[in-house]
Amino acid sequence: RLMIEHLPVPLPGEHQAMNCGLSLAIVDRLIEAGIEIKETHVYEGMSNVQLAGRSELVSGPPRILLDGAHNPAAVQALVKSIGAHVAYDSMVMIFGCALDKDVDAMLGKVALGADKVIFTKAKGNPRAAEAEELRRRFEGQSSKMCQHADTLDEALSIAARAAGRDDLIVVTGSFYLVGEARKMLRSKIEKAEREAEQVGAA
Repeated sequence: RLMIEHLPVPLPGEHQAMNCGLSLAIVDRLIEAGIEIKETHVYEGMSNVQLAGRSELVSGPPRILLDGAHNPAAVQALVKSIGAHVAYDSMVMIFGCALDKDVDAMLGKVALGADKVIFTKAKGNPRAAEAEELRRRFEGQSSKMCQHADTLDEALSIAARAAGRDDLIVVTGSFYLVGEARKMLRSKIEKAEREAEQVGAA
């Protein structure tokens, strides 16, 4: 059996601690079934865990956090995790989700954490809810500041103008949206690095 103590959870959030506990329980069962797994490999594996698009900080200032929280429980866990692990003055949330999700419950959780919300729609998701519809439904249950943008690029521009240096921009609600944001932000970072290299070489 596994005799592991004081193993740090590699990802922020109470829900991730539960996920890690479940993973360790599965490893324990595999050992009981006769599969040889070394504890050093378990430590090594856990310390190297990274999940793209899960509480992933990709830019700053202002900092941008990506998390594909795609149901009400995940949005609630995200808001709770950010509150516990990330210091910020104000949160600007960019949100988009599929229409077949529990949209109103998700919007209720968004209202718990965000100070301002920008609704948008992922390009690659044919089931994505229209941004204007999300904004209208959000206004029906919250008085927090919100608006909509037709594209993620436009939403990121609005968020960047609205956010101060110590604020946090969170892109969430759909893995399609987070994937698009991740690709877009990495492309901008790489372009800025290339331009900095050219200036340095001149």
